[in-house]
Parts: sequence; C-alpha cells; structure tokens
Amino acid sequence: MIFLDERINMGVEWMLNSGIQNTSGEHIGGFNGWHDLDKKTYPFVYSEITGYGMNTLLFFNSLAHTPAFVHRAELAAKWIIDSAMHNCGGVRTRAYNTDPDNLYSFENNTLYIFDNGMVLSGLVNLYMVTKKEAYLKAAIDIGNFLLLMQKNDGFFYAAYDANNAIRIDNQDKWSSQSGSYHTKLAIGLVDLYNATKDEAFLNSALRICNVSLKLQEKNGRFITQQNEISTHMHPHCYSAEGLIYAGSVLGENKLIQSAANAIKWALENQLPDGGVPCKFIDGKFITHERSDTLAQVLRLSLYLRSIGLIEEDTKIENLKNRLIQFQKTEGDQSGGFFYGTELDGTRRNHINSWCSMFAIQSLAMYNHFKKRSRIGLNLFI
Repeated sequence: MIFLDERINMGVEWMLNSGIQNTSGEHIGGFNGWHDLDKKTYPFVYSEITGYGMNTLLFFNSLAHTPAFVHRAELAAKWIIDSAMHNCGGVRTRAYNTDPDNLYSFENNTLYIFDNGMVLSGLVNLYMVTKKEAYLKAAIDIGNFLLLMQKNDGFFYAAYDANNAIRIDNQDKWSSQSGSYHTKLAIGLVDLYNATKDEAFLNSALRICNVSLKLQEKNGRFITQQNEISTHMHPHCYSAEGLIYAGSVLGENKLIQSAANAIKWALENQLPDGGVPCKFIDGKFITHERSDTLAQVLRLSLYLRSIGLIEEDTKIENLKNRLIQFQKTEGDQSGGFFYGTELDGTRRNHINSWCSMFAIQSLAMYNHFKKRSRIGLNLFI
C-alpha cells in the first residue's frame, strides 16, 4: 500500500498490474483504451491515453517517489517514440488489435491534433523528471508539428491526413472540428516553452486560449459542436482545463475567470444524484453520465475552491460521492473505473483507461482538499 486512501491504492494497483499498460509484446509500454469485460479484450493501444498515462505515473511519483512509476512512464515514452510517431513530427492515433482499416488506425495515418497535445504534455514532463534529451527532442518535434496545424485565427485543425498532406476540419462531431477543447493543448505548449524558452510555443498557447473565449456563452457554457450549437460536457471541461492551466502558470486572470465560469455552469446543472449531465442541446440536457466528465468537473472544482473562486463544498462532496460509484471494487480489473451509462441508464461494461486516470487524480486532489493542503496543477492529466 502506497497511499492512505484505499480507493487511490486500488487505482494505482490497477494502473500497474491490470494489463491496461502493455508490459510485453509488440506494444510494450503503450496504454490500451479500455478493457471490454464481456469480451475480455483490449481493442486498441491509444497514443492519447499513453500521453495521459505518462502524466498519471509521474503524478503518482510526485506523491510517493517510487522508481517503478518513472520506469513505466519511460516504457510509455519509448512506445510513443518507436511505434507511434510519424515522420511528419506528429503522433498517430491507435494501434488496433483487429481492425487496421479503422479511421483512427496507425495504418490510416490520420493524426489527431488533440492526441498530439496530450502526448506532448507527457513527454515534456518526463523530460523534466529524467532530463533525458530523447524525450525533449520528441516533444519539440510534436510541438513544431502543432505549430503547423494552427490556423491564422488561432484555432487548430482537428486532424492531419499524413498520406495526402491534408489538414482536416469538418462538422461530423466535436472531435473532428476546430474548437475550444483545443485549449488543452496549451498545457503541453506552455510546459514546452518553459523547457525550451522558444516563444513560438508560448504564443501558440496564448492564441488558442484567447480565440476560444469567443465560443463561450455569457452563462459560462462553451459551444463545443458548432454545427449543433451544442455542448458536450467532456470537451467543455477540456476547454476549462487548458484555460485554467495556462491562466494560472502565466498569470492571465481572464483565462482563469473563463474557466471558473465554465465550471460554475456545470455545477449549476448538477444532477440530483451528484453527477453532471453529458450534453446540452436544443435547450435541454441529455442526462446520462460519464465518469471522465465527473472527474474533470471535480478536479477543476477543487482547484477553483482552493483559490477562492467558487464556494460549493456540498456540490463537490456530492460529485465525489457519485464518481466513486463508477469504480470497480472487486474481481477482474478492480480499481479501474467504468466509462459511464448509456441513454437508457444501463452501464457500459468496460473499464476505461482515461476515465480511471482522471478519477484517480481527482480523488488524490480531493484528499488534499479535505486535509486543507495546497492543490496544484502540476502534472495535470
């Protein structure tokens, strides 16, 4: 047992020993997207989540100073550098076990810009811990790739077709279009600036943060799918995450206040069970829940409470209590978190990697909050 909190310990055990990170075989080091409990399979290895995985392991290490965490993070980085990177400087999306023709597959060579930002963050943080130049070099390659994917107005293209050298931005869904969720790229870009002092990365981060404010309504809601004028709570939180990180590190109060307004809107619409709805469209909420979103709102609420921008202790407590209901506490994959519920209220029967990582970090932040300890944004997943 490393941590005093049993649920956090279960989560750490799951991260290290469940198989969510490959420890042998072709994709050693890479993190799988999820484990399907019915089929007993991991459908694909996921670059974005491997970026999150690096930061999660380093976050654990910052609390417990255990060499195994850094070793696992280095395994993850090796997989990214050896297997996932494309010669254009960016990172490919998913290595599928069964479906190589999938739109997101390595073979398709469509590189998603958001994924690259999450890998960038993990690599920069790993460099800061180890000082190994290979990680910084890979991070700079990704950072330069991102600069090429930023539009003149400050937004980013959603993806890049490396086979045909085409930048992609369409209205199919929130993740295939430019949007405020790309402010989360600012986390890695700001950290890369701090590591290199190259102002191009800083300027890129500030441009995406500032232009994204145009997509925020007066009530705090970010429009995350522009063709529907709708808001998915998951990328709404991504928007707030990038803004609060960049704002806090750079002393940009308007960015912090924008993030605070976004989270106030989420808390104002908290569900009776303590959770938050999944989506807002056509003037109403779709109320099924996702554990990643619950954890995202909890993390940001805790930080905002710690700096005095919200006073919602009861709502925070109810949100935490709802989140832990999604943790699997016994049997196969215990310690991980279920993804969430479907529209009909039934639970999707898979243990999700990024949901679990967000949730474990939020529980650690909650423990700091209860102890009145300082809550920071270092190694934000």
